[in-house]
Amino acid sequence: MLRSSVLAGVVSLSLVASASAQAWLSGVVTYSSFSDGSTSSEPAEYDNIVGTNNSELIVNSAARGTTFALTPGVNNFTTRYISGYQSFSLYFSSTSAAFSRPFASAPDLVVYGYTNIPLTPAAGIAVQNNGQFSGTSPYSGATTYTVGNYELSVSGLVINVGGTNTSNTFQITMREIPAPGALGLMSVAGLLASRRRRA
Repeated sequence: MLRSSVLAGVVSLSLVASASAQAWLSGVVTYSSFSDGSTSSEPAEYDNIVGTNNSELIVNSAARGTTFALTPGVNNFTTRYISGYQSFSLYFSSTSAAFSRPFASAPDLVVYGYTNIPLTPAAGIAVQNNGQFSGTSPYSGATTYTVGNYELSVSGLVINVGGTNTSNTFQITMREIPAPGALGLMSVAGLLASRRRRA
């Protein structure tokens, strides 16, 4: 009876965690960079954010201002090709609301590259932030970003080298972080199951 109660608690906690944790890609800024990921195009940038007056970056053929719900696993994004622009400043949110960060906010994640290998700028590198003529922000050096109980990372990047295609692509992987309470209950459930097998 105790074992059944513990397992029910594990299931209940898992359902609550899944229901309460959501993540969206809320803003994308693309810019040209040097080999360390620092901007070489300031103040020129493109974005998919409403109200910046920057040139538009089309993401997944969606209207400007669209926020993209992320799902566990790999999420694919395609942007139109812009010659010489191979870096992305990414912003995330826990709601589907339109982008509302303050002007010149530091990005949550940054990815850049010259081939098909995603690279991350080191801490302190000057990367492009949001807003027309917004300048740069020193990057945190982060390779992951947490929204709720999900960890986000850029797991893929395909840059249109030489202008042979009409798009660039990047992938965001979303991984669920088990709630501490659920981990504890799972451990107890495993221990009870082990004792039952030995009995």
